[in-house]
Amino acid sequence: MNLHWHRKAAGFESINDYQGDLILLNTFPGADEIAEIVRKENIFDQVILLQKTFNQGALHKLYTLLDMVSPSFYMYDKHKIRRKEIHDRYDVITAPKYSLMIDQIWRLNKHACLDLIEDGTASYDLVIDFGPDSPKIDRMRKYVGCNDFRNYRCLYLINKDLYTGPNEERVREVPKYDKDFFEEVRGMFASFYQDFDKDIYWLSQFFNNKNFNITIGEILKTLLPYKEDLLFVQHPRNHLDNKFGFDETNGKQIWEIQLLEMDDIENKLFIAAHSTALYSAKTLYDLEPYLILFYRLGERWVTAATPEFDAFLEKFRNSYRDPEKVMIPETLEEFKECVRTYLEKRN
Repeated sequence: MNLHWHRKAAGFESINDYQGDLILLNTFPGADEIAEIVRKENIFDQVILLQKTFNQGALHKLYTLLDMVSPSFYMYDKHKIRRKEIHDRYDVITAPKYSLMIDQIWRLNKHACLDLIEDGTASYDLVIDFGPDSPKIDRMRKYVGCNDFRNYRCLYLINKDLYTGPNEERVREVPKYDKDFFEEVRGMFASFYQDFDKDIYWLSQFFNNKNFNITIGEILKTLLPYKEDLLFVQHPRNHLDNKFGFDETNGKQIWEIQLLEMDDIENKLFIAAHSTALYSAKTLYDLEPYLILFYRLGERWVTAATPEFDAFLEKFRNSYRDPEKVMIPETLEEFKECVRTYLEKRN
């Protein structure tokens, strides 16, 4: 979907008018299939799929350090890109957020502009740090010459009225999606479609149970009475243990397309701590399912419960025609009550 945002912002009328390269990192199921589909469509001059050699452990740290010192893509073992292939090749680099891969490309194209594109809720407050939590890694990046992503040119959002972060003058709103584009995308990625026919959707995501006063298992346990009506939607990059045996997806779904296939979506219930998937129906299609965000059941941790995030969420909630459909419990009992409220109110 990100392909659409940038080509529309650049004034291209058709998805096939876009010129440039697409570089994908294979960190989610179906990445290789997506790369092959896009290649066949001839949307880009090149479609390059990178595979990380090591995802964790001592070798991961070593290769990360090597890549910081010299941007030669040591970490990637498939379709390796060398300096000569992408050196001074790009005028604009489009990316959702900081990553070592993007930093390497930018350092090899020093005169290129960096445009950020929406990457879920994090883009709406843009609390950009210079890297991971470790101050040592932060200092190392600066020492070896990695870029500061605060020097981006502009940020493309679907709804800039929801933005609560800094540098508001750099924010651009992309044109709205059109029916023809939806048909293009649905046709291209038809093989990713899964049959979603439940009323309640648990949207799994990256989080650490240590951030919560109760465990995720305790929250899921309260949903057992509705087991037949619930679908456990696995995150593409983080397969969680579905220990209660709910019906589940394989993590390969493209959520934004799945939303188009749901019948009576405004009478569905989506549940997550603070997943971006909660907001897509409204921001993309102006459809308003019931939502439960349980992030306040946890401690106030950096990834969600910041003042900027709270401000974004307040704006988002007020954008609903019926703001009461967006529910934010602070205790497990309130969570149970939110589910009961949904069951009573749905048509």
